[in-house]
Amino acid sequence: MEPSSPTSLLPPALPLNPLDLPEILTRVGQFLPLWNSEEFRPAVLLRCSLVSKSWRKTLLPILWFFYDSYRMLNVPSEILVKHSHYFRIVYNVVASFKGPFHCRNLIELSTVYGQEWSRQLLADNPGLKRLRWAGPHHSRIETLEQHQELSLELKALMKMENLNALDTFGFSLGEGLFVKVLMNNANRLSNLTLSTVEGLTSIEGLELPYLTELDIKFGGVDSPALVDLVRCCPRLQRLSVTGSRSKSPSPSPIPFSQHGMNLDATNIKGSLFDRLAQNITECCPDLSAIKVAANMTGHDQYFLDDREYTAIVNASRRLESFSADLLQLDYGLTEALVGQRRSLKVLSLSFFSSDAPHQQGNVDYPKGIHCLRRLKASLTRLNELAVIWEKNYSHACDLATTAANIINSDLNGSSSTTGQASSFQEELLAFFEEPWGCSDLRNLQLSNFPLTRTQQMPSSANPSSPVDASKPLPLSPIAPSWRLVEPVKYTLRAKIIIRELAAILLELDVPSLTKLRHLKLDQLTYEREQP
Repeated sequence: MEPSSPTSLLPPALPLNPLDLPEILTRVGQFLPLWNSEEFRPAVLLRCSLVSKSWRKTLLPILWFFYDSYRMLNVPSEILVKHSHYFRIVYNVVASFKGPFHCRNLIELSTVYGQEWSRQLLADNPGLKRLRWAGPHHSRIETLEQHQELSLELKALMKMENLNALDTFGFSLGEGLFVKVLMNNANRLSNLTLSTVEGLTSIEGLELPYLTELDIKFGGVDSPALVDLVRCCPRLQRLSVTGSRSKSPSPSPIPFSQHGMNLDATNIKGSLFDRLAQNITECCPDLSAIKVAANMTGHDQYFLDDREYTAIVNASRRLESFSADLLQLDYGLTEALVGQRRSLKVLSLSFFSSDAPHQQGNVDYPKGIHCLRRLKASLTRLNELAVIWEKNYSHACDLATTAANIINSDLNGSSSTTGQASSFQEELLAFFEEPWGCSDLRNLQLSNFPLTRTQQMPSSANPSSPVDASKPLPLSPIAPSWRLVEPVKYTLRAKIIIRELAAILLELDVPSLTKLRHLKLDQLTYEREQP
């Protein structure tokens, strides 16, 4: 009889459970809930980490991957110190926990000026990929201690060499230092956001060959060279600009129905945004998405005029997405957008009222609707369209629609006001009656838009007043294919929209938009159910 081998005497191996594999358990752990609303609730993951040593080793890095000082206020400091070596993302704006941090593998840091622990984190994490640094805002650096603190901040920042996303807010980097920081990260930086960065007058020698996204918020501060940053970004694809010291809007004197307008950015000199348009034309052949937001911080409002918008749109060789804050949609911008009709797929226009009487008094509401009619008929390749009217702006339009009836009964009424109101009503009706040119439209948003059906409410009623929503409001049986999603607190206007949905769909000629899947009216979002 042959002797048994040693391996034959061992008990049979237990089958391997897939959850014992760290790769599979990691994927499962990433789907376990960690947040309840805005609070950190790790109970589920903590219980799972007690199953075995291997589970604990796998799940703890998931549990402590992200640290948010605001949403994790209930976590004791000693627990945070113990597990801080697991942190990969630190969002410590509130700075309730000041360390010590033991993390050496951070990929993202969001912090504020003047924190010794944040400077140490920068020194300990040279591989940091994304940084958001909020500076001293508009506070003055006067004392010796403040200057020394600022010097340490800049020294730590200049050691970063692996950033692919940088966001600085309210920070005075100083001449030359700003360029140095960007040059250190030029071979990796793809996303740059600058908010109220002060004192930048030159970017000589700077090249950002891999930057594809640039967001500049001027905020009324003096940094004239910011507008030239696009000259350093030959691969720029998405540009967002906020704020300007632009003068008041001036309407285009010649309507597009009479003359074809061709406002080439290279032929326009003047404002900061004229210069930006020229830079785009000369240096950014791949720019396809542009967002221009108005600066409405505090009591100051700066809107671009029609000529500036026209120059920026015309500067793009192939515009696919455009978003703008406007006082007035005018002929120049309208024709520029129509000129991009072969490529334009996403359009968002937000209309605001101005606190300055000389600005708001120049708004021509009938012209705005007439331009919207032109866009509705001409932009044949749109997939997404959003027209958002600020409530005060919408209220002014509502007054225009009712002015004719009021003035007709008033012997002292002004004929010019009556004519404008009548013209507005005619343009609005034509907007609804004319067919859509964008048959591929998938997402449509109209917020505070003067839908004629929703105007039929008592004059004494407040459209924003809450309505009893103890019972869900049913949809009209005429529109069964549209389902209300993400319901919000019902107001009187929302209740009317729901009740009149079928009529509004017909009024907007939605049935002709066979590819439309999402419709947002004010705060109500509808989704078309698939057949």
